[in-house]
Amino acid sequence: MPRMRLALSTIFLTALLFSATSQAGELEDIRALLGQMQITLQQQQARIEQLEKQAATRSAPESAAPTAVSTPLPAARPNAAPRIVMASTVGSSPNSIPPSTQPNATEPSQPDMPFATFYGRLDIFGEANWGGSTGNRLAIESGGMTGSRVGLKGGKALSPETNFIYQLETGFFANDGKLGQTDSTHTRIFGRQLYVGLEGRLGKLTVGRQYSPFFLEMMVYDAFDNGYGSPTNDGNVKPGPTRYDNSIVYSSPRYHGLASSTFASLGGENGGVEQSTLGLTLDYAKGPLGLGLAYQYDNHNTYTDRSSRHAFAGASYQIGSVRLMGGLAGVDTRYDSGIDSEWRSWFFGSRIDVTATGQLRLNYGEGHTPGATIKDRGRVFSAAWMESINQQFKAYLVWSRHLNEEGVAFAPSGTAANGYYTVNPGDTANGLAAGVQYYF
Repeated sequence: MPRMRLALSTIFLTALLFSATSQAGELEDIRALLGQMQITLQQQQARIEQLEKQAATRSAPESAAPTAVSTPLPAARPNAAPRIVMASTVGSSPNSIPPSTQPNATEPSQPDMPFATFYGRLDIFGEANWGGSTGNRLAIESGGMTGSRVGLKGGKALSPETNFIYQLETGFFANDGKLGQTDSTHTRIFGRQLYVGLEGRLGKLTVGRQYSPFFLEMMVYDAFDNGYGSPTNDGNVKPGPTRYDNSIVYSSPRYHGLASSTFASLGGENGGVEQSTLGLTLDYAKGPLGLGLAYQYDNHNTYTDRSSRHAFAGASYQIGSVRLMGGLAGVDTRYDSGIDSEWRSWFFGSRIDVTATGQLRLNYGEGHTPGATIKDRGRVFSAAWMESINQQFKAYLVWSRHLNEEGVAFAPSGTAANGYYTVNPGDTANGLAAGVQYYF
């Protein structure tokens, strides 16, 4: 019995010692593994700190450089100096109309709007013309699809819901450096726009040299925005004067898709109280549908020997990536001496977003004098590709063909070009233009 007890005790002690030895070995293994993990973490932390220092070194010059993008400004403190910024990129879409020229664009500005924003646009293109009896033509021109310009705009909050606003805009020809909107009788520094006004919850009221609301309303439904090859640019469709001096424009807020503009331009001549222009536009835009009506009466304002009445009705509809658009237009002119005239026209076009950055534009238009003794119907077919390289740089290619009866001599031209292709009545005129636009 004692021997058995001794044997059992020996076995128990041996097992106990083996278990203790095994646990001690496992503990040492765990300690070694934890030590290796700690070394690895220290190495990774050192690497992270090294990368952060390198990133901070690279980004320092960029953050210190001035930016050309306007950012929202904090609310002005009492006696704070006015803020002057550069303009942000114009138009998020490669084909959108700049907000400064949108009709009824009366969304109230924020009370902390920049006091002064400098902006500009450069449009230059090469052009080839052929088909006319006067011969062919090659040229470098400015203002193919949009006019080149520089400007200053901004405002200041007068109350939480009302802002004082202003805009000064100079047009120029990028191909020769001359001022635009200048003729033999007027040298204009701010020929494109110069106005001051108030903007708020009840709409916008501006006074000065401004775009005609009639013109702007027609452009909403022109697939080419009055650009190269547009029937509203070559004479087939007559949009009336683009701008008026001494004008007052009230644009209402948009309510349930409907907005309006009321316009008056005063002649400013002694004994010429009746020399004025009055206009009214109505615009509906909701969902895929757009509708527009416009009327303008120019009573010896643009020309002292005549009065004219312009009328327009337009429509547009979005179907997927395609927007269809067009309109009917007419103008009746009454001369103080001579034969009165009428002109009737229509146009139809589309904008097709083919790629994420490219848009195909198509346009057809025609105009004529009803019952004319000499046939004077003009027709124009145009196609354009607009490519948005980035938010500030765009390129375009336009082809345009004009068919003239014996009473007219229409030809393609840029929307704000300094030189034009001229043909004889009855000629066929063709144009091919390739250009670039830069917004800043």
